[in-house]
Amino acid sequence: MNKRGLHMAGALGVALVSALALAGPAGAAHKNGVVEAGEFGLYYSPNRGGPVLDLYTDDDNFANDYFPGTSTPANDNTASYWNRDSFIWHVYTNAGYTGSHGCLDPGHIGNASTTFRNRISSAQYLSTSC
Repeated sequence: MNKRGLHMAGALGVALVSALALAGPAGAAHKNGVVEAGEFGLYYSPNRGGPVLDLYTDDDNFANDYFPGTSTPANDNTASYWNRDSFIWHVYTNAGYTGSHGCLDPGHIGNASTTFRNRISSAQYLSTSC
C-alpha cells in the first residue's frame, strides 16, 4: 500500500472511532429493572410493586429470566404490568407464545386478571391487537 493509501486508511479509522464514540445509546437498557420508554414491564406484585422484568424485545420463554437484582424467577410470577411501548404487547401463559393470550395496549397500566396472574411465561410486541 502506498503512502496515500495509508493516510486514507488512517483517516477513515479515526473518523470511524470518532463516530462510534459520539453515538448515543441504541435504546432502552433491556432487563435492568427500570421500565423505560419503549419497554414493557412485568411486575412481581400488584399495582406495579416489587421488582420488575422490563422487556425491550420479545421473550419466548421466561424460564431463564429473573427479576433484576433478585433470585426470584420471572416465569409465572407476574401480578401487574406497564406498557411504555408504542406497540401492543401480547402475553401468554405458556412458553413459545402459546396458551391463554392477552393484549396490553400502549400506555396500559394495571393488575393481571385471574387468567394471567402468576401464569405468564412469554411475551411479544406486535402492531396488531388480540
